[in-house]
Amino acid sequence: MKQKINQAVTSSSSCGGGGGGGGSSADKKKKRGGRIIIRLAVAIFAGAPVLLTVLNLELTSKIQSKESAPGVLESSLLNFGGGFSNETQLVSATKDDSQASIYKLIDRSKRIEIPDEDRVLCFVHVGKSGGSTISLLLRNGCIQAAEGGTCEAERWRKFPGQVGANETIASQRIQFYLHTSNVDSGKMAEYYSRVSSIVVVARDPLDRWISAFLSRHPINIDGTRRRNRVARLRAEMKGETPPIWAQKTVYGIDGVRNDQIHRAAYRGCYPNVQEFVNCVSSDEKNLFHTRIEWKKRGSHSEYITLNCSEICKEIAAAKSRYIHHIRVNYEGELVTGFTILFWLLLVTLTHTIFLPTHLKAYLKELPSNKEVFVIRTKSLWDDWVTVNNMLGSPNDVPIPDTINAGKVVNGQSQLSVTSNLNSQGREILCKFLRNEYILYIDLLNRAVNLSDDDMKSTLDDVHKNCPAILESIGENSYKIS
Repeated sequence: MKQKINQAVTSSSSCGGGGGGGGSSADKKKKRGGRIIIRLAVAIFAGAPVLLTVLNLELTSKIQSKESAPGVLESSLLNFGGGFSNETQLVSATKDDSQASIYKLIDRSKRIEIPDEDRVLCFVHVGKSGGSTISLLLRNGCIQAAEGGTCEAERWRKFPGQVGANETIASQRIQFYLHTSNVDSGKMAEYYSRVSSIVVVARDPLDRWISAFLSRHPINIDGTRRRNRVARLRAEMKGETPPIWAQKTVYGIDGVRNDQIHRAAYRGCYPNVQEFVNCVSSDEKNLFHTRIEWKKRGSHSEYITLNCSEICKEIAAAKSRYIHHIRVNYEGELVTGFTILFWLLLVTLTHTIFLPTHLKAYLKELPSNKEVFVIRTKSLWDDWVTVNNMLGSPNDVPIPDTINAGKVVNGQSQLSVTSNLNSQGREILCKFLRNEYILYIDLLNRAVNLSDDDMKSTLDDVHKNCPAILESIGENSYKIS
């Protein structure tokens, strides 16, 4: 693909001086040279502001370090083809030292608290973080609400028992809902400009990544569809309303052929989490030859070859379209020099300013002057109660009696394929997610509803998942926020 792109760029550049009538060859060369210089000047003039903006975004995480040194994630991704060098290996500290180091990451100085009478709120649903459950408790918890549309009436009543008996104060005050399609629209800055405060669900990046990977596994998709269908049939036979989780549509990939490619990639390249890590960390060119079959206006079949190494690297760099909750994350995909230059070329040739995929993310365009409420996945219902109390609820809102009852929409306890990640694979994934962890901790620090003890508890959980990465962030004195 890169060769094709480079050839296209070379072709469009080399044909710039064609045409013209008679005259000496020297005159033609002068005219051709003048045209090329003019076009280069126009391209630089049109693209310079955008280039500076992108470079500023790319360098932000580096200048936050006192030494402005690239982190483990940047080093690994910028040298993707060469595997993992010894320079990226991290050494764990002792328990006392590591705890002191990670607690240094608690910095609440960037918290913004808005007077209650001035609060205008939206809900941000970061994928695979529990947002589907919370969104059902919101009168404006649907995609169309962001554009002025209405959601189904009294949607919170889908919850059984006291949880869905009455509308909460948060539901009354949250004006619209944002999810992956809103991020893909490139309008997150505009959405954020309409509010003073956000309520966002957030999850440990490694747990979120694994959940996103497993949720798109074809075996799990098919198993969930069968389970939901059986539950709906049983409820109908009894004349009852199906459980909430059984009512949700489980989508595949757009386009039947693309769906078959997605399934083939899982089957042949990364049938489980550990195999994915092996794929992305290998230097070998791993090709998978297979046949895909699909039906749409007749039967079709096609032999295809998948470059597993490239596909795995695209997923790890948050560029793959096939696992959208990995692609649409806290930060966005890696920005490279080639991507910037190619983007500027497209802007110049098409005269269109657009937001490329690598700048689309949940939090990249969240201004520092916005108030933040965080609902942590692991403390989903406790944080839901606290947020409602801070928004004016006179009493604690009711919550499910048990943990299982609270897993209303997307609980993954019954998935056929679960995580088999070993300790070495965990360390490799943590390295890829380093910048995600920086932004996750930044978000926690900004949360007005979280106490310092809440922060310590969450950092302890992060430390259990990715100890070396968390310690490296603390040791490098990153200024989070």
